[in-house]
Amino acid sequence: MLSSIPLGLLLSGGSPIDLDGSFFVQMGVFFIAFLILRGLVFQPVMGLFDAREAAMGGSRDQADQMERDADEKRAHFEGELRKVSEQAGKERDRLRTDAQKLARELTEKARRENAATLSSAKAQLDLEAKEARDKAQEQVPGLAREIAEKLLHRSMS
Repeated sequence: MLSSIPLGLLLSGGSPIDLDGSFFVQMGVFFIAFLILRGLVFQPVMGLFDAREAAMGGSRDQADQMERDADEKRAHFEGELRKVSEQAGKERDRLRTDAQKLARELTEKARRENAATLSSAKAQLDLEAKEARDKAQEQVPGLAREIAEKLLHRSMS
């Protein structure tokens, strides 16, 4: 580019740019082109950018709202779950207490029945033992005579 500018002009300190009437014509062409491009290209493109931003902003707002709703629902669900867990725990404790009470009652009933059966059996055994002793007492003189006869090898009558 420097090669096209005469060396003498550069050395003499003169300006390589001529400001004549063509400069103003070029400026006018530039502004006209700018206005045409602004109306046909720049404004529609900026409108598209604005619409895109608005759509994305709306989507972001909607996503934020959905996230807040989900958080509220999760908090509500967790609260309900805690309530149900507490109720289940109380019910489980109540049932455990009832089962322990029933087990104690059944055990006590079995002990009473066992004591009654044991008492009845003991009374029966005592009665049978008395009868056996009485029977044995009746047989003692006869058995004693038989034993003595066998030991002495003679008759005791």
